[in-house]
Amino acid sequence: MTASVDISVVIPTFNRAPMLPRVIEALMSQECDGFTYEVIYVSNGSTDSTSAVLREASERYDGRLRFFEIAPTGGPAAPRNHAIRHATGDVVIIEDDDIVPAPDMVRTHLEFHRAHPEPHHAALGDVYVPDELMSHPMSVLHEFPYHEFRGRDRLSWLHFWTCNVSVKRRFMLEHGMFDERFLGYEDVLCGRRLADAGMHLHFLPASRAEHLHRFEGTLVPAKARQYGMWLHSLLEVVPDPEAMERFGVLSRRLGWWRFVRRLIRRTAFRLTWRPRAAFFRLLGATNGRRSRWSDKYYLMMFRRHLVAGYHEARRKARAG
Repeated sequence: MTASVDISVVIPTFNRAPMLPRVIEALMSQECDGFTYEVIYVSNGSTDSTSAVLREASERYDGRLRFFEIAPTGGPAAPRNHAIRHATGDVVIIEDDDIVPAPDMVRTHLEFHRAHPEPHHAALGDVYVPDELMSHPMSVLHEFPYHEFRGRDRLSWLHFWTCNVSVKRRFMLEHGMFDERFLGYEDVLCGRRLADAGMHLHFLPASRAEHLHRFEGTLVPAKARQYGMWLHSLLEVVPDPEAMERFGVLSRRLGWWRFVRRLIRRTAFRLTWRPRAAFFRLLGATNGRRSRWSDKYYLMMFRRHLVAGYHEARRKARAG
């Protein structure tokens, strides 16, 4: 039987063998005076040497790092649920597999929960793109607006981002968990479930981590289209005006004035995106280095394909 700990870090992973040693070293080097913690990895059908790396690490850090393997599901919901069910800590930190935590990240989460022992309190930590990746043009798609949360007492369920978030395990088991049908936006959907049960989501800027996520610009159209399709699925389940406003959805539920303004902007975007894209490429937006032009170009391309994916999913839903 696995001994219980104070706090568990749960991480789904898929084909991250080259990155795992750096992340594991940071996780196993956490400041832990006065408490115990464990790290649980769940390999989601990895086909590279991820399982071998995790097996070796679990032997080296016996009892502190555990790992499981499940059949591929295409998304992080199922491996997260698997890890949470097998966790032994009263608190779980949910991370992505490309997050490198600061040395005190686990401790700051635990201190927060000890200061807020009520089951409904949860904490969102700060995540940032490190300097080593800031020159890559795709880094613009991973700069989340954490700075906007400073000074706010309560965050929305739409900010339940699973790069670095913690919650009481029992509260999650009873009221949340991740909908395994969703391969995208599964985290904010889980946040909505928890919010409906009374979750108070705090911002915890002292708990910091680096985000090493990186992909090539050629993948933007497909990735954005997938997110657009899952956004439609999210709003079918949660037709919330707050979510529609947050994601820029064109809907009459926002009220006629907002609908008309958004319709005008959407029309202008459709009429101008091709010449604007050509102009940004001419200025070097796709030369592999980040610049103001690459930011404009890739944000515009992501938006275009996300909207296309959303409308494709809506058409299929209406036809079906």
